[in-house]
Amino acid sequence: MQKLKHTLLILLALWAFVIMPDVIYGLFNHNYLAGYDFKSIVITLVLMVFMSLSRTPKLNKVVLLILALMQATQLMYFQYFGGFYSAFDMVLMTHEMHDALIGFADGLKFMLPAFFLSMAFYGLAYFTYDRFYKTSFTVSYIWVVFVLLLTLPFLQSLRSEASQKYQPNIAHSAMKNGLYSVSFFTARQLKILAGLRKEMPSYQPYQITKNPPVDANVVVLMGESLSYYNMSLFGYERDTTPDLMPYKNDPNFFYLPAISSAVSTRVSLALFFNTVYEPNNTAHISKMDTALFRLAKRQGYETHYITTQKNAGGLTYSFSLGDIDSWKENKHLLDYEGEYDDRLLLELKSMNLDYDKPQFITLHMRSTHGPYVDNYPKSQEVFPVEGQPYESYMLNSYDNSVLYTQKVIADIYEFFKDSNKPTYIFFTPDHGELTGQGGRFGHNAVDIDMARVPFLFYGVNIPENEIKRIKTELGCMSNHYLISQQVAKVLGYEITNPNEEAGKYYLNGTDVFGEAGFMQYDIKQIQEQTCPQFAD
Repeated sequence: MQKLKHTLLILLALWAFVIMPDVIYGLFNHNYLAGYDFKSIVITLVLMVFMSLSRTPKLNKVVLLILALMQATQLMYFQYFGGFYSAFDMVLMTHEMHDALIGFADGLKFMLPAFFLSMAFYGLAYFTYDRFYKTSFTVSYIWVVFVLLLTLPFLQSLRSEASQKYQPNIAHSAMKNGLYSVSFFTARQLKILAGLRKEMPSYQPYQITKNPPVDANVVVLMGESLSYYNMSLFGYERDTTPDLMPYKNDPNFFYLPAISSAVSTRVSLALFFNTVYEPNNTAHISKMDTALFRLAKRQGYETHYITTQKNAGGLTYSFSLGDIDSWKENKHLLDYEGEYDDRLLLELKSMNLDYDKPQFITLHMRSTHGPYVDNYPKSQEVFPVEGQPYESYMLNSYDNSVLYTQKVIADIYEFFKDSNKPTYIFFTPDHGELTGQGGRFGHNAVDIDMARVPFLFYGVNIPENEIKRIKTELGCMSNHYLISQQVAKVLGYEITNPNEEAGKYYLNGTDVFGEAGFMQYDIKQIQEQTCPQFAD
């Protein structure tokens, strides 16, 4: 009976150590969303069970300390930077140790509460374990399973060429993010020492000129897996954009074909919302000097992010979370009927924002994400899906999702039009989607056709010459990098990149640092091939 009691006491102390610092810290920092992912919690709790049952007290105490340091440093980093550190942030810190230490010392007084919070629960776990482990249940050789589970991220990192899986997830605990970041960093450095991996290239810093922002609200509509190939606005034979067609001759509206920055949502968001040109500029992404939310916040905008994405924590790890005033993701929108993108506007309306104050709003959609049939109301289905062969099923369900997406966009236009407040509305999706073109489907391959996306602009009470300026500067065909620069310019920032090669841009694959492949393209060549198709 005593053994059971002492075993339970150890488990409770260990579980409190891995869970409570995230929960308590989140009560004092509304931008902190970690610690509530069910799968992550279960895995961590199971790991603690194996630790408590292992007959290796010295090893357990060392591991406990290492986990505590990972947890504490992630909390401290989040307090200072508004996000978790990744393996590439660790690389950057090793290259800029002096500056990192100066910055750390400067913000130490703000980070110490997070450190002591973690250490308090570490102390509880350590002393409870030290006091009762001799009289608790243990199992022979279970330490082998414990060590294997603990080192699994490192072992997987040794085999992996892409970093995407190991990037921080804002829904996961500080401890898990620390374990994954340190594991990937260690594996990466070992492979570099063994000559199996190249060092990341270094780039010159971007130059940022601050100007007065526009006297208007700024809205970014970020779509999902939407290709202009399937939009009648761009000449598609099916009538998939009936609600947008009336805007076609509106002087406040224009549309262009564009190229996304990547063929993966996570990568595309990181590059677009940080205004990144290069496919492997780790330092620039880590510093977030040109992060759109940060730029907006520094100009006095209230900032808001609303998404129907179901894995927002993993997709938006590169956002400057500390600069976002309101964060609403799918789990916050469950009170509405259905799980569709109309909830974006419903939630925005419910927030009752003061549009006389400058607002920077991002609405992140999901409706053209596969499986397409799950992301639009059945009542709005136009093209038959039931009983169709594969090719027809995929095309018809996708076109139904496009129909629904364009209606949501049009409804958002009408909402801001009715507000009568000056508003810039930028729309582009994260990447494109193939629905049978050349026998191909989906995305995630480094292929220009999978990156062909629409760009739409609508201005409410914006001067006509300003709309013409944006259209002229973007040209007859644009890309995410150039669009992001325009958003920054509206916010009052001129971003100049000394690393740019005239007319050359990059399409990244499924890794934000280019480790899963990327390609360089000449935008003028693609314009010459594409623009005549959309000439008036």
